[in-house]
Amino acid sequence: MYSTLPQLLFEKAQKIPERPIQYEKNANKDFIPISYSDFAETMLDFAAGLQSLGAKKADHIGLISDNRQEWLVCSMAIMTLGAADIPRGGEVTSKDLEYILNFAECHTVILESNYCYKKILECKKNLPLLKNLILINTDGVDFEAFSSYGISIHTYTDILKMGKKYRSEHPNEIENTLHSGTESDTATIIFTSGTTGTPKGVELTHKNFLCQLKDVGALLPLKTGDKALCVLPVWHVYEREFEYILIFLECALCYSKPVASMMLSDIKKTNPQFLACVPRLWDAIYKAIQKQLNADKSGRWLLFKTLVGASSTIRNFYDIIHGRTKYYKRHLFIYQILNKALYIPILFMLPFKAWGDIIFFRKARAVFGNGFKLGMSGGGGLSPKLDKFYNSIGMRLVEGYGLTETAPMCCMRNYKQPVLGTIGRILPFCEGRIVNKHGQECKPGQVGVLYIRGENVMKGYYKQPNLTAEAISEGWFNTGDLVVRTYKGDISVRGRQKDTIVLRSGENVEPFPIECKLAESPYISQAVVVGQDKNCLGALIIPQKENLKKFAEENNIDTENFFTILKSDEVHNLIFKEFERLITPKNGFKPFEKIGKFAFIDKQFEVGVELSAKQDIIRHKINDLYKWQIMMMYGDSSAMQNLDSLTQGINSITQGLSNVTQNLSNMKSKVGENLSKMGENISENLNNITENIKSKIKK
Repeated sequence: MYSTLPQLLFEKAQKIPERPIQYEKNANKDFIPISYSDFAETMLDFAAGLQSLGAKKADHIGLISDNRQEWLVCSMAIMTLGAADIPRGGEVTSKDLEYILNFAECHTVILESNYCYKKILECKKNLPLLKNLILINTDGVDFEAFSSYGISIHTYTDILKMGKKYRSEHPNEIENTLHSGTESDTATIIFTSGTTGTPKGVELTHKNFLCQLKDVGALLPLKTGDKALCVLPVWHVYEREFEYILIFLECALCYSKPVASMMLSDIKKTNPQFLACVPRLWDAIYKAIQKQLNADKSGRWLLFKTLVGASSTIRNFYDIIHGRTKYYKRHLFIYQILNKALYIPILFMLPFKAWGDIIFFRKARAVFGNGFKLGMSGGGGLSPKLDKFYNSIGMRLVEGYGLTETAPMCCMRNYKQPVLGTIGRILPFCEGRIVNKHGQECKPGQVGVLYIRGENVMKGYYKQPNLTAEAISEGWFNTGDLVVRTYKGDISVRGRQKDTIVLRSGENVEPFPIECKLAESPYISQAVVVGQDKNCLGALIIPQKENLKKFAEENNIDTENFFTILKSDEVHNLIFKEFERLITPKNGFKPFEKIGKFAFIDKQFEVGVELSAKQDIIRHKINDLYKWQIMMMYGDSSAMQNLDSLTQGINSITQGLSNVTQNLSNMKSKVGENLSKMGENISENLNNITENIKSKIKK
């Protein structure tokens, strides 16, 4: 029986040696399989190579790379030795990289490419513990850059060769090391990308990961030999845990990139059965389908929406009949009988669903391949629009929930009995409770903070016992997420405790549901709700350019300059009408949750700038980056005073410069007059001298 992740993989390699564990793209963009047995041998070779460099149990080894076939080899090899990997993606800044590698005391660091290598170069003087660098891809690398710093440079291939030699000289030593590992060993320290500032090192053990495999695996309709497309950053715990679950289920991993066009191309090549994504990627695929249908001028998109609406209504009626809805009190038996009457309208609408399936839905599902079984959304809240859309067209999409500190799974929706709009129930390997601000357990329907306790909860924040004590009390981890529980135990996320906006009138507002609803507008690509200590809510809006340009053309607005479109009164009125249409009591919003002001942001948010690695909004960064837009949007008095002072200052400087210019002109005039007089005097004196000389000569 396995106690560590490498032991799990080693067991699978003995059981199904010839089955593929990975599919890697070659130079021709074809997917080439790698068997479980070949992978296990490579893992052991790399572990032996690391040991020959001096790596040992409890060491921390940096792993700076994005998703690729070699990442899993390196990570498993590190854990084989009883060491822990310190992972981060290639987008990490030099500043964060320096902090992480020093804080984790890394002597050896594995780098994906020259791109990461250059970042190490930028901070090499501040990495006193660094002894070894290992490069997976060596294209463009200057191997002499570290020659004067006493740091050894090796390639991925070098380490494998060293490992083969070490294993031939020390038979079974690495295998014995692998089997000596325990479930309490630290597997990894993941420094969170963070939405609140300095990264924290989340220390996770093998047990944290392994305890989830059976229960989460039971919720996936996968079998031996099935394939999954892997597109998310593998250093992020969401993707990482699902790769372990897929290995447990004896499936294969196919590596792609989180770009909609590349994903769709790779889906055609691999025909996967499973795909785990973040909500933004599910939204990108939805918009690609929408764009394709919108390009047809025959009204196909309108017909598509109508048929999706009919299918969604049927789905909703079925859910009511079978008790798969968000209700917070026990239903009377009479209601269960009366609900059966909904079969009558279902019968009338079934032809529309069948028509939609023939014309549209089959083609939409075919985007995911012929054998697709299940989609998974996590790493952020899935909007109700996307949830309803995918499930209405007959594609099974479920939502899961967790955090880095819980490795990550806590809840997951059951695809057999899904309740749309929820993250499912607390999983069996952990327990949860919802607590209000007074510390009391919440009843169904009451909003409170979710606490989790179980084998999946982290060991703690590395070298930060005070932070650990703040987060975990008597084994209960404070997730910081505001949730509500249904009568049957399904959970919906309402927002982050730290994201709560308190208006000047005292009302508390969770921005996340409002942002999800605003994103349903065809004219809004993304929205961020603001308004802390203000009279009303405001929104920073990233516009949907194509649709706004189309609106501008239809309303005779100049389309040459997009900025002109955004400044037009017609567009401003349009956006306010969208607010009024979407944020209504009918849609579950309170009067104080209406948006009273907004400002356009004419750029897409970027990972590492406004977004975290899992593409969550980093609110404190947005408040800082767009503070002037927010202040001007609200006509903030202090901001206006600052602006007035700045304007007055500029006017004073301008007036001063004007005075200086005038003075210089006057000085120039006076200097000119003085020089002229001096010239005349000199000339007169020279004439006198000349006359005197002439008179003396005559004498």
